[in-house]
Amino acid sequence: MSHTINLTRRAAIALAAGLAALAAPAAAQDWPERPVTLVVPYGPGASNDTFTRALADILTQTKDQPFVVENRAGAGGFTGAKSVVDAEPDGYTFLEIPNSVVGFKPLMKVDLDPLEDLKPVGLLARAPTAMVVPASLGVDTVAEFIEHAKANPDSTFYGAAGIGTTQQQHAELFNQNTGLSLLPVNYKSSSDAQTDLIAGRLDVMFVTVASTLGQIESGQLKLLAYSDDNYPDSAPDAPTLAEEGVEGMDIAQIFWAVFAPAGTPDEIVGAMNDAINEALQDEDYADLMAKSGATPAPGEPEALTQVLMDEKKLVEDFLKLGLME
Repeated sequence: MSHTINLTRRAAIALAAGLAALAAPAAAQDWPERPVTLVVPYGPGASNDTFTRALADILTQTKDQPFVVENRAGAGGFTGAKSVVDAEPDGYTFLEIPNSVVGFKPLMKVDLDPLEDLKPVGLLARAPTAMVVPASLGVDTVAEFIEHAKANPDSTFYGAAGIGTTQQQHAELFNQNTGLSLLPVNYKSSSDAQTDLIAGRLDVMFVTVASTLGQIESGQLKLLAYSDDNYPDSAPDAPTLAEEGVEGMDIAQIFWAVFAPAGTPDEIVGAMNDAINEALQDEDYADLMAKSGATPAPGEPEALTQVLMDEKKLVEDFLKLGLME
């Protein structure tokens, strides 16, 4: 009798395992069967919100289910991101967030690691950082700026919108790759820093080209170079820093990406990744991104994982400088 019970239990376990193996592909095939929530952990109006709402509009059409954007702002993006970490990993809640997600744990000291607590789905867009200087500085190339900085080591300043921001990380990466010691000046906002840059009280900033486009076009600021060549066709043309002799700056990017709760089935992540990549072919969507100095970045989840690893190293190297102390 005991042998019969054991066989029955084994059969039940085997059956359950078989059903579980079949369930994920079946779920992905039918996904989505109800509305999907896209969480933006910031308020409405900025690029994260506009990119996600445009994506939601496209996916609502292509997937025949509503994709609903929810702004869950607070704690520098942590509040909304944590709500996705804690959500059911069933393919009905996703997070859209930029580079800042990598800095949550090491910089903000909050318990969220995107490589452990979330599941990468795919990149939406990337934007290279732009190296801009005031026209009054009198330099026209990166080489001339480096010469100026070497001649004035105690009075060459860069601006950044706060300690540990991507602006500061990218400026310090430039220091590292050139051997310079540009001095940081931190501000409450990027617009405050840019005001001083235009006035010549700062010597350089590393920003998205969209945030300084008006000042570049008016001649108040000069665009010396981009960190990489993935800038929109509509953006002002400029060489890359590598072309100007400064290697290793291509990782100085802003990115916008989509994540799922950890534990979300691979098949559903793949289905969402496919849907995003299809949406990124939309010309109107690309035009929207171009207004923020970004370009679509279709690819597999593994591509986002690599970007996260590069960004993590950038943050770790920044922390070694001791500027957060």
